[in-house]
Amino acid sequence: MAAEGTAFFMPKNSRKDWIEIKAAGPWESRDEAASLLIKAGSPGILEEDKEAPLGALVPHSVWLESAGEPRVHPREITYIAYLKAASDQRRLEDELEKIGWACSSSVFKDRDWTTKWRSGIRPVRITGARASILIKPTWKEVKRRPGEIIIEIDPGLAFGTGGHATTKTCLKAMLFVLKDKKAGSFLDVGTGTGVLAIAARKLRVKKAVGIDIDPAALKVARKNARLNRTDIALSGKPVGEVKGAFDIVVANILAGELKKLKYDLYKKIKPGGFLILSGILREEAQDVKSVYLGLGLKDMKTYLPAEWAALVLRK
Repeated sequence: MAAEGTAFFMPKNSRKDWIEIKAAGPWESRDEAASLLIKAGSPGILEEDKEAPLGALVPHSVWLESAGEPRVHPREITYIAYLKAASDQRRLEDELEKIGWACSSSVFKDRDWTTKWRSGIRPVRITGARASILIKPTWKEVKRRPGEIIIEIDPGLAFGTGGHATTKTCLKAMLFVLKDKKAGSFLDVGTGTGVLAIAARKLRVKKAVGIDIDPAALKVARKNARLNRTDIALSGKPVGEVKGAFDIVVANILAGELKKLKYDLYKKIKPGGFLILSGILREEAQDVKSVYLGLGLKDMKTYLPAEWAALVLRK
């Protein structure tokens, strides 16, 4: 499951099968709490915000940092998540309690997700040695810098707007890898809205493939590819079933999944090619890195934005 690439979508005819979980705890352990909620089965998380009735959207298991002014962090934070009615709530309660969090459950409450998404998404600019990339929602106007690459995104029901540190560092790593090199092929594992695959094509990579296990995310990615007039191949296949190998492979997913997929990801890298791993908490970085170095990959660069880490490795 992607860190910023899985849709938060529940069909109307199945909403009766879901329950709403409200979890509250200290700000410092918010990432651990988010991860536990996602691992328990929630397709997304909403942060409850007293100033905004619907809260601030948090994509998948990660915190959506504002691209604008710095945020004043509260002492305590409250998340709203959704689980299937048959989920093991007791186990979740026990795991949250270990990190100082408490939770309660209630029946599913319908919310105006689309309105909140649109109000919370802001333009993001990533600058590297080779280029500057501006990712903007379709409904906002932003002044373009000379030579800047523009990517317009309509998130729809999927996550992946470029605003989170894990996505930003993936883009920075792509700019680093491509600064003085050419790449013929690119694979995005957990593509979400397709933003990374679209960026690869706009950076003149000849072939870009995006895969995601969520059909709703793929639908949004196809729409965004058309919107940006980019030709990317999209598929719901697991990474092990994708044909061929690639010059650049990016996986912005949870650390546990990265470790499980190590052999499949390794096989998809061409000799001399690059692997970019993101969606990793800072304290998990060395563990994930050791797993991949054990396969024979070379450590090229590590990004450590706040609580997160991204790794650049080479085969």
